Amino acid sequence: MKRTFIFSVLTLALMMVCQSAFAYDYYVNGIYYRKATQQLPGGGCGETYLIVVNDDDPNTYSGDVVIPETETINGESLRVRYIGSEAFYGCVNLTSVTLPNTIVNIGFHSFADCHLLEVIDIPASIQQINSNAFSYCYELDYIFIHTNQPFFLWDDAFADINDHVHIVVPCNCIEVFEAAEEWQGIQLYDDCGNVGIVENKTATMDVYPNPASETLTIEAEGLVTISDEMGRVVRTLFVDNKQTIDLQGLASGLYFVKVGTEVKKVMVK
Repeated sequence: MKRTFIFSVLTLALMMVCQSAFAYDYYVNGIYYRKATQQLPGGGCGETYLIVVNDDDPNTYSGDVVIPETETINGESLRVRYIGSEAFYGCVNLTSVTLPNTIVNIGFHSFADCHLLEVIDIPASIQQINSNAFSYCYELDYIFIHTNQPFFLWDDAFADINDHVHIVVPCNCIEVFEAAEEWQGIQLYDDCGNVGIVENKTATMDVYPNPASETLTIEAEGLVTISDEMGRVVRTLFVDNKQTIDLQGLASGLYFVKVGTEVKKVMVK
């Protein structure tokens, strides 16, 4: 396992070539990106992809941020693969971030000092979380892991929050994670539907409009998850009475909004 992790780190380290020397190369739909090309072992270039960065302002991002799986740059469709080091560092007004299922790496201090961030979903595509990625996120209550296999985790990836954050792995996967060296000593919770860590004051919920196009209002109290028809969680947020969310980045189709044991279907056009 350790040898596999080390190989993964070396492979990811090679994926940082052909980058611009500037803080960012492109600004598209509210997100700053740097373009890079993967260097393959033995030479040659592989996939060209995008890294989420900032514009050197600690308050670059605020509110609810949705990162797409792909973005079109000069007519070229590129996958978003990295959350760059310090990409969201010090964004004290950031309330939520939706990570796409294309992200493989979360960089150093990428979400450090995001004081309003309460919950985050780590997609199944993840391969590595770096040092101090979530340092000083004192309001962060839940980190949901959506891969069945442990990935490379730096020793202090959860520094300063490990005493209060609930790190939730897929159902029946705790033993696999606990057996991995990098995950030993980290308190984990099993997401089997009866974990008992998600507190909802009430299971009563209302969502509107339905169908929805640009925004969706949710009236509920507690942890709310929104999943697509394939069961993939696309949004996770805490709602205190009522909250309106932007549907930007969500494809048209049927979605399931859940709070507690109550589930409502919503059609997004």
